[in-house]
Amino acid sequence: MKVFIDSREQDKIQTIINYWEAEKKRFPHITEIDIRTSATSDICTSDGFVGVERKSAADFIGSVCGGKLKQQLYELKQNFEHAFLFVEDYDGIMDCIQQNPNVHPNVILGAIASTFAHSRVPMCFVGAFYTPIVLRLIEKFYDGKEYTDKEYIPIRRAATKNEEKMNIIIGIPNIGFTEGEKLLQHFDYKISNIVNASIEELMEVENIGKKKAQRIKEVLE
Repeated sequence: MKVFIDSREQDKIQTIINYWEAEKKRFPHITEIDIRTSATSDICTSDGFVGVERKSAADFIGSVCGGKLKQQLYELKQNFEHAFLFVEDYDGIMDCIQQNPNVHPNVILGAIASTFAHSRVPMCFVGAFYTPIVLRLIEKFYDGKEYTDKEYIPIRRAATKNEEKMNIIIGIPNIGFTEGEKLLQHFDYKISNIVNASIEELMEVENIGKKKAQRIKEVLE
C-alpha cells in the first residue's frame, strides 16, 4: 500500500520519508511513500481509506474563524472512509487566542465546538509526534485486514456560487463565517447589495457593529 503526502507539506515530507525508511519493519503494510499534490488531505493512503489534515496552531485558528475548516473537514469525510485532523501545538492555539484582541476567546471556542459538532472528524494534538503517530495510525488500520491497493485520486467538490460569495465576505478582516452567513442572508446572497448598503444598513445585521460595518465598506468600495 502506498502513502501519499501532499507536495505542499514541504516542512514534513523529508521527515516522514526518513522516519519510514529507518523504521520499515514497523510498517509492513506501507510499501511506498509518494509525493503528489492533493486537493483534500495532507497525507493519505493510496486507496482512500485513511486521510489526515494537518494544521499548525495559527492555521487552525485562522481556518476555524474564517469558516474554511468546516469545508475542509467536509471534503475530508467525503473522500476518505476514516478522516482525522491533527493539530500540532496546543500551547500555540492558546497564544493565538490570547493575541487576537479583535475576537473574544469565547467566540473562537464556540467556532471550534461548532466545527467539530457538525463535522464529527476526530481531532488530536500531536506536537512533535506527528510523523510516528500518522504512520502508526495507518498501520493499525491495515494490520490483519485485507485491502486493495489502487491509485486513488481525491475528488474536490466544486464550490457553489453561495460558497464562493462566502469566501469573498470572510476575506474581510474580522468577518468570520457566522457574520458572513448573516450578511449574505440579510442581503439575499447578493454581493452587490452588501457593496451598495450604507453603514447603517450593514449595522442592521446581527453581530455587525459600527466598526465592522465601516471595515466592510472600506474593503468593498
